[in-house]
Amino acid sequence: MSAPEGNWLRLDDSTGQDDVGSALCAMYFHSGGTDAATADEAVRELIGFDTLYAPGGLLLHDGEGAQAEPGPRSNLFAWRTWLATLYRADVELGPGPWVEYVGDVVRVWPGEGHDGPHLDVPRQALPGMLRQAQRDLTAFLGTLRTWARTYSPQQAELLVAAVDAGLEITEPLPL
Repeated sequence: MSAPEGNWLRLDDSTGQDDVGSALCAMYFHSGGTDAATADEAVRELIGFDTLYAPGGLLLHDGEGAQAEPGPRSNLFAWRTWLATLYRADVELGPGPWVEYVGDVVRVWPGEGHDGPHLDVPRQALPGMLRQAQRDLTAFLGTLRTWARTYSPQQAELLVAAVDAGLEITEPLPL
């Protein structure tokens, strides 16, 4: 997920409580929230949104320095878009990154063209990568629950359920 100063916020069980608040704030404002005076009011409003939006997505890196960040208009909600790569289908990741298929490899280009390094992801590795992303997001729900019990205790479980449903976190992956 996009964080202040252009950094990336990893959503898993290591996410600190301040970062959970930042993530929720981003979801709140990008989903249409405007003027809640307290965390409890923002949570109440967030629970009622039909869809949750937040800048972000899956961050890919190969351990050798090549990295593909989510595009500037990518949305964390669309993390499941990567499922389409299993079937060599078109995937819309916003302006950069983009994918092409080379045999059994999904080639991910970080930018809009063929400039710079790219990442080659074997298609057979994708199910494991998506399962890991789902495990990380599921673990984040536990961290979110801890935050919610502190700042909005009466709505904690509703908030966790809303974020889970809004980002389709625990929905089984069709693998």
